[in-house]
Parts: sequence; C-alpha cells; structure tokens
Amino acid sequence: MSFTRRDFVDRALKGSVLALSFELGGTTLLLSPKQARAQEVPLQNLDAGQARRLELLGETILPGAIDTGLVHFIDHQLGADPNDALLVAKYFNVRPPYSNFYGAGLSVAGGMAQEMAGKAPEEMDESELQGLVRAMSNPAAVVDGFPASLFYICLRNDAVDVVYGTPEGFQRLNIPYMEHILPPESWDG
Repeated sequence: MSFTRRDFVDRALKGSVLALSFELGGTTLLLSPKQARAQEVPLQNLDAGQARRLELLGETILPGAIDTGLVHFIDHQLGADPNDALLVAKYFNVRPPYSNFYGAGLSVAGGMAQEMAGKAPEEMDESELQGLVRAMSNPAAVVDGFPASLFYICLRNDAVDVVYGTPEGFQRLNIPYMEHILPPESWDG
C-alpha cells in the first residue's frame, strides 16, 4: 500500500500518525520528528554541518521548525524510498535521490551567504539570515543552474508540514481543529 504525503498529513492531523520509524540502539522506534530530536536520534543522511544549516534556515523560514524536529523529518525522508518520500520536492519533480537536491540547496545557501555577508549562514545574525532567506525566496534566485527558490519552497513546505501538520499546530494557529466536516447536503445534486 502506498503512503502519500496527503495520507501523512491527514493522519497527523487526526493525531494518529506523525510517527516515523527510527533506529536507536538496534531498536526500531516509532517517534514523531519532535520526539526523535528530543531523544537525540542520530541522523542517517545529513552530516552535522548540513543539519545545523538546515536548522538555521528552517527556523528562519518558520519559527518552531527546530523544536518540532524538521531536521529529523527531512533526514528520515532522505533515506526513504523516493516513491514513498513525504518531502514536497517529490511533487515538484525533483530527481531522486533527494539528498542531492537538499545537499545542493544547503551548499548554494552557503554560497549566497558568503556573497551577501562574507560569512557562512552559521555565522550570520538573525537579520542577516532573514535577508538570506528573502534572497533565496526570489523566483529569479538561480545559482550556477540550481534553483535556490525551489529549494526555499520545498524547505518552507516541509517545515509547515512538521510545525503545523498536527492538532497542536492548529492550536498554535488558533484554528479550531476539525477532523472531518460533512457537506451540508449530498455532493451529487
């Protein structure tokens, strides 16, 4: 049975699934990305530098992304079968493996930061990071043939899914959570 991004979000909103399978000490655990981060589950696909840069960019794009486990979510999905991956890059027809796309995006962000401020994103203050993210979001942001704006869109949407794709996320938005809304009458007329 294929598990789609929509299935993931639907189940997460119902509170029944925002759990991914993580290996820890030879044991497979079903954890949310937030729980995996809290338990310091080792990353499998991102190195420490990539993870830190991803945290900074994700948190700048959407505050709360670090605490809700954006890096663990993306790391987990980079190791998933591309047909089953829940990353939004899949829906923009990014060619697998998605680790190449995310790695290139993080590298391009580093290059853009050097060009803008003469330093790496990890050395930037909050204002400089906001400027970097704004530059990445520009539809014309293409660096050496790499679409930085597409990377921004993918990262933003992945962060939105992790931060707001739960009943708690709806609470943060002050939006009443409704698991199911019935139409007022039959759809077929």
